[in-house]
Amino acid sequence: MSDIGRARTRLSSAVAVALVLGLTTAGNASAVPSAPATGTARTCPTPGEEPRIGHEPRFLDANVALYAGGDYTADGATAEAEGLLVIGGNATFAKGSGGTFNVGRVGAGSGILPDSGAVMLSVGGNLTVAAGTRVDVGHGLTAGPRYGGAVRVGGKIDERGELETNGGSRASGLGKRGALTPYDAFGDAVRGESASLAALKPTGTSVRSGGTVTFTGGGSGAPQVFEISAEKLDGASSFDFRSIPEGASVVVNVTGGRAVGISPLSAAFNGERVDVYDSARFGEAASRILYNFEAAPSLTLGGGGNFMGSVLAPEASADLTASTNGRVYVGGDLRTHGSGNETHNYPWNGSSTFSCKPTPGGPGTTPAPTPTTTAPGTVPPAPAPSTTPPTGDVTTPGAPETTAPGTSEPSAPPSEDASAPPVPGTTAPSPSSTDDGDGSLATTGARFTPYAVAAGVLGAAGAGILVLTRRRRATGRH
Repeated sequence: MSDIGRARTRLSSAVAVALVLGLTTAGNASAVPSAPATGTARTCPTPGEEPRIGHEPRFLDANVALYAGGDYTADGATAEAEGLLVIGGNATFAKGSGGTFNVGRVGAGSGILPDSGAVMLSVGGNLTVAAGTRVDVGHGLTAGPRYGGAVRVGGKIDERGELETNGGSRASGLGKRGALTPYDAFGDAVRGESASLAALKPTGTSVRSGGTVTFTGGGSGAPQVFEISAEKLDGASSFDFRSIPEGASVVVNVTGGRAVGISPLSAAFNGERVDVYDSARFGEAASRILYNFEAAPSLTLGGGGNFMGSVLAPEASADLTASTNGRVYVGGDLRTHGSGNETHNYPWNGSSTFSCKPTPGGPGTTPAPTPTTTAPGTVPPAPAPSTTPPTGDVTTPGAPETTAPGTSEPSAPPSEDASAPPVPGTTAPSPSSTDDGDGSLATTGARFTPYAVAAGVLGAAGAGILVLTRRRRATGRH
């Protein structure tokens, strides 16, 4: 073989090797720690170690994420509701311009959600899906032996649009109690907890200055309790929690029977801003704070920012355009209609009633202890929706309608519905975040693939040119 032929052969080999190395390096550079693989054991997060916003399912939670004693309406351009939704009255999904509304698993959230096949939407009255709207329950959850998310309805299902359960069961005509069990008395638990928390004596102080409320803790002890009137809280936009002892839960008791309107812009916890998605303490702060509106008749969370902490409002109806991060429990109606706003399922660690529960159970059930070690390959028992056999219009679980891992999946939620809106002046979830690899929900990490390929090609070309140049120089010396 001639020198030129050998040089070309070496160039081809160098290009191939460099291309592989370039692509591998670029891929690793954009990789992030992944969630537990599908089928492996997951339980509740350790208090204080709740994750920030991400794309992957990480922990199991059979407790209620969002409760409305009255009717629930998702319209406008609202996007997603993470975790188990329990609606005492009717539920209506009618996005203004059509599109997908995700329930159970969301595109970007806490990753704390019910197990595959467990109930994710429980409606005491009728369920309506308007024409042009797609309600996607348990998208991409294929850990098995069950799939997707189950839907239970006390009345009828009016499916003018599309109700997708991804292999999960759907049942209607169950009656209110049958559809809501084991959470048919959850409204009573909400009222009881609200009254108990309202009776706690303040341990710290609250001061309103302009649009900012500063809550200053009173030293050691848990929970840290603050009191502020509905009149003083109304119109606030920034919330600053200071001198909160390590690990202590926070209760903000809002007194007075008047309406409250808040448009959240920022939240700080012990000197760190925590309402931005890149805050390492985002999940921790969301799981430590609870606002107790014991007597408020209505609550508005406006704007497009992040409200941090759980909401307990047993006498109120609520109107949401902001995204919420925590449990949302209201005794009346709830409407969510913002531009891409979401409800993220962070538990509140100050009460066993509202904490994360890895196994099913009604209000007040003590969560199973978190194991320190888990045998490889074990999976926690899947939550059962009810011990009462369903009646009426029932569709049993079937094969999932998702495609096998590694293939493209039809009808994935549009990208505008798959991530929470950024808080004004902040960035959205890290673009390097990805889902858990099942292709179920849109992610922002994919945008880096062309750059990774380009980096690999450029690396390959550079290595090849170097080899060819050296070979020619060597040939010229002979």
